[in-house]
Amino acid sequence: MNNLNREVVVIADDFTGANDAGVSLALSGKKVSVAFQTPFTGDTDALVINSDSRALAASEAAEKLARFAAEIDAAKWLVKKIDSTLRGNPGAEVEALLRLSGQRQAIIAPAFPAAGRTTQNGVCLVKGVPVTETEFASDPKTPVRHAHIAAVLAEQTGLKSVVVTPAQLAAALEGDAQLMIVDAQSDDELDQIVSAAFASIERPLLVGSAGLCDALARRLATPRQLLAVIGSMSEIAQQQIQLIRSHPDVSTVLIDINDVFNGALAGYQQQIAAALAARQHCVVHTCADTQARHQIDSLCQQRELSRAALGETISAFLGALTRNVLESHNPAALYVSGGDVAMAVARALNAQGFAIRGQVAHCVPFGRFLGCHWQGPVMTKAGGFGTESTLLEVLHFIEEKMSD
Repeated sequence: MNNLNREVVVIADDFTGANDAGVSLALSGKKVSVAFQTPFTGDTDALVINSDSRALAASEAAEKLARFAAEIDAAKWLVKKIDSTLRGNPGAEVEALLRLSGQRQAIIAPAFPAAGRTTQNGVCLVKGVPVTETEFASDPKTPVRHAHIAAVLAEQTGLKSVVVTPAQLAAALEGDAQLMIVDAQSDDELDQIVSAAFASIERPLLVGSAGLCDALARRLATPRQLLAVIGSMSEIAQQQIQLIRSHPDVSTVLIDINDVFNGALAGYQQQIAAALAARQHCVVHTCADTQARHQIDSLCQQRELSRAALGETISAFLGALTRNVLESHNPAALYVSGGDVAMAVARALNAQGFAIRGQVAHCVPFGRFLGCHWQGPVMTKAGGFGTESTLLEVLHFIEEKMSD
């Protein structure tokens, strides 16, 4: 079967809920499939299973989940998608999944703030009103009888529960309660909940509505940052850098040429790593402005180097810097401007060749380096080619088309 080591497996109790759970994962760059029956052998990063069990009796719902044992066992992250207003069989299904997965604890956070569903002191609220005082209390198929989440769970399971805030969750995960009911009134608090789950020594079962699924998707999002290394001092290259500075998600790192001769890689490596960790595109360049290119002669005299030797030294520095960054970070793509710099990067990565796959913008071929460890997309551009907006077009390609 092809389901080994799937990043996420979600068990939802109805079809629309399954889609709600999967859409944010798909938007984050994951390949997502919703299965109506198992075994499911398709190639997918995230598998969402519709158990169609919301209206079943609690015992029947728990029994139905046992059919998905193989898929459950293969999940890196197992999620029980429940209704944000607590309809269905959350207690029975959570207990069944804990038993089937062998996990010790479940984090239960049904809040979906974007839809007006929040939890406070363990109470499920719809636009600030307890759910039992809304239309969901008289749902024709699955009426909600309790606003307290613990009471809803207690109808179907005897597992011990505790109500905590997101700030208290990490400590609670070290305790003996099996069901952690966590309040949340914002997406930021859902993000805190997921962060606590990631920090836990024992990976917990995640139980929640589309809100918690969205938070998990944000945490697992495929990086879409561009690392651009620009060694060209051409006027058009400087115009491209100047224009892209206006983009809100771009950080620039200017290399001081004096540091090139001192071998001062570490500080620049830290700056680039910080930008990528903050999900910023990072543009590394060696020319402060269009006037700096006119200072080359004096720099060569100062260093007693020819123009060619100076260029080789700068290119080798940028190649080594790029290699070091890629050893610990994985941007969505690498953009290299300037032929000497492109070859220096290729040599630093021990690339044996370049496989061309297409063209991003005019004069920007893209492909992959052959024979080296880093296999992400690579885009190259001759220093003096393109228009003022070329680099911005590349950025839009990364953010939009590479996420399709």
